[in-house]
Amino acid sequence: MKNLKIYMIYTFYTTIALTAAAESSISNVVVNQRWPWSEKVDVDFILSGETNDVEVTATWDTHPAPYRLGTLFAAVPGHNRLTWDPAKSEFAGQTLTGFTVALSNADAEAHRYLVVDLVNGGYEYLAAVPAGGWTDEHKSSKMVFRRVPAGTYTLGEAKETFTFLGLSDSSATTYSTLWNPRTVTFTSDFYVGVFKYTEAQHECLISGNPGTSHKPKKIAYYTLRGGLDDADWPKEGYKVASGSVVAALRGKTGLMVDLCEEEQWEVAARAGTTTILPNGVTTADNYDVFTNKLNDISAWYGTIGSSEPEVGLFATNAWGLCDVVGLVGEWTLDSAVNIGTQSLPRWGLPNSSRDPIGEMRYADGSGYRVYRTGSANWAAADIAKILPCSRQMANPSGEYTCSTRFCIHLKPLGSLTFEGL
Repeated sequence: MKNLKIYMIYTFYTTIALTAAAESSISNVVVNQRWPWSEKVDVDFILSGETNDVEVTATWDTHPAPYRLGTLFAAVPGHNRLTWDPAKSEFAGQTLTGFTVALSNADAEAHRYLVVDLVNGGYEYLAAVPAGGWTDEHKSSKMVFRRVPAGTYTLGEAKETFTFLGLSDSSATTYSTLWNPRTVTFTSDFYVGVFKYTEAQHECLISGNPGTSHKPKKIAYYTLRGGLDDADWPKEGYKVASGSVVAALRGKTGLMVDLCEEEQWEVAARAGTTTILPNGVTTADNYDVFTNKLNDISAWYGTIGSSEPEVGLFATNAWGLCDVVGLVGEWTLDSAVNIGTQSLPRWGLPNSSRDPIGEMRYADGSGYRVYRTGSANWAAADIAKILPCSRQMANPSGEYTCSTRFCIHLKPLGSLTFEGL
């Protein structure tokens, strides 16, 4: 058997937890290279105290500054491991002489936003939106994510909502059956994109040169993740095809980027609200109140006709996310499950769930995927299809009228390894 090159020799040590997180600490750091069967390096450690983000850095022999090997987001107390593949590093072949394992999330509020650099790679944290707001750069050469806190959230809508919107009794019954009220609990925070994926970001990611169009990029699910043979969520987990958009994003950032699970998407869109729209409206209001509120936050048939605007032109929801209803639909990870001959997907899970991973069954035996909210060109009769509760399905091989809103998954140990990215 041919021996693989040993990339490094190393020492290791830990740093003291940041002051604001004095109740948490790192200990028992062990660094091992999987020689001779693999070039990968395992960095194992014990986290005591509370769940935290943990940063792992190293120094190499020709440069004194630390090199970020990666971050384990929302690492839970107990044994944790970050696995680093030097072959995927720009410093492969260097001799690393020291490792540092440190708490990086002393204050989650300081990490409210995460901004990815699509040109040079890497990312930075921000505690708040920059003075003057997000710029065109954040819709082209960068990508902005907002942290969503773990917790229990209410999704879906009751029949009264659809009756309020003017649907017939039978249609209101159908929608309330398919998109019924439910609760979901996420035990880990996650990051979700502030904007829909734009044409400019896609051009930047593929060619390295930022584009100029800030319209949402209409794109096939298979282009985003790969075909079902390579990337069948949840059967294949977070595995994606090597030439996919998600793989390119992971390569740029070293983060567990993927599409949103559809319940994550609705939690982010509602931003903690239980009203019909993220900015208000209940069945005690009238239809004019509804349309006025919708005009404030959404590009939809009643405001734009057949034209299609750029992202970020309307008011945000309470968590600072733009265009969570209307404009174009957004692919999610999940497969679609039908009821009989209905052309709209139903929930495949119980009326409450904890850290859901979606259904493995497909509508009509196909690989149809769920997308959330709807095209701005939905006519008034289909207004329910652009709400946060809206769940529709389409063939994943076509662009249809869908973009997406990327998610950074902050999963506990087991999903936080960098292997396979």
